[in-house]
Amino acid sequence: MAAKKKVVKKVPEKKGRGLEWTFPKNSLEDAIMIAKALEEKNAGKPMPATDLPKAVGFRKATDWRFRDLLRSANLYGLVTGSGEGAIVTMQKNGADIVAPSSPAQRQQALLAAFNSVQEFKKVVDHYSGKRMPEDEYFENTLVRDFDIARDRVEKFIEVFKANVEYLNLFRAKPGHDDSGEETGQAKEVTLTTESSRVREFLDTCFVMMPFGHWFDRYYNEVYIPAIKDAGLEPVRADGLFSTGSVVEQIWEQVKKAKVLLADLTGKNANVFYELGLAHAAFKPVVLAATTIDDVPFDLRHLRVITYECREPQWDAKLRKHITAYLKAAKSNPAKSIPQPFRDGMPDEDTGEPEEAT
Repeated sequence: MAAKKKVVKKVPEKKGRGLEWTFPKNSLEDAIMIAKALEEKNAGKPMPATDLPKAVGFRKATDWRFRDLLRSANLYGLVTGSGEGAIVTMQKNGADIVAPSSPAQRQQALLAAFNSVQEFKKVVDHYSGKRMPEDEYFENTLVRDFDIARDRVEKFIEVFKANVEYLNLFRAKPGHDDSGEETGQAKEVTLTTESSRVREFLDTCFVMMPFGHWFDRYYNEVYIPAIKDAGLEPVRADGLFSTGSVVEQIWEQVKKAKVLLADLTGKNANVFYELGLAHAAFKPVVLAATTIDDVPFDLRHLRVITYECREPQWDAKLRKHITAYLKAAKSNPAKSIPQPFRDGMPDEDTGEPEEAT
């Protein structure tokens, strides 16, 4: 008599449809806009949800994108109150991020907001000190080991990676060429849970400059401290680890930056290209170069810093000038934008381009 064939029942794969989202659909960087709106519009005091949409780029509280953003701010523990009829109230994490007493307080609050989403915290703890896997294997691990629904895993990865990059929790080990010299390109990316690495400032300064050798030393020893002295978070293209094309990532950083800094020394083609993107996006840019000849003639009327590395204490002078110029560009951005683009700058209240006068 033939043995009966054993039937193995296939366990149905978990789907997220119909279930409440347990992780935010928006990045922490975007969700902070809700807390900033409360602070700037009402000194951090509670506000009706109906009064918030225009402050964060939407027309009505019924817009599903605004509802998602407000829900995300709740999940990060920045505010309480979601739904178009809610009274939105600032929480401690939100207040410590948008109006901190010290950089350390903001760093701790940013990390606490990220860790308040249990799924994010579990994944970071799991991969801390380890190399991040490729997307296919990362997806499978999230579904199998972290119980993320298959139809929501792409959104989870998108938001998770945006948060990790925003908080500076990526640690890159530099690659080396055949001679053993660092190439400036990351060879391996790992995750870290070090709170001291978390960004100190909300507004960023995107730095456009050549990579490698002395330029990297200038960036680390002069530009980074100068930018932080101006109350901005420094970002450079070689520190980006998001998926997608390099141009797309640079364009995103250009649009997000409060002010940009471009070192035009050597007339680097990539730097000039990025500078063009910045002006097209109506962004204020502070220019630097070792000689004024490296600055295009029609841009020399803008804020330009020239420095001579052979002068005594040139680095301290350069740092001081960069800080001063960045602060000036923040307070009066129009003076760091060429006239043709200046006429098309969006109005702060309406978001529409201003009419040329």
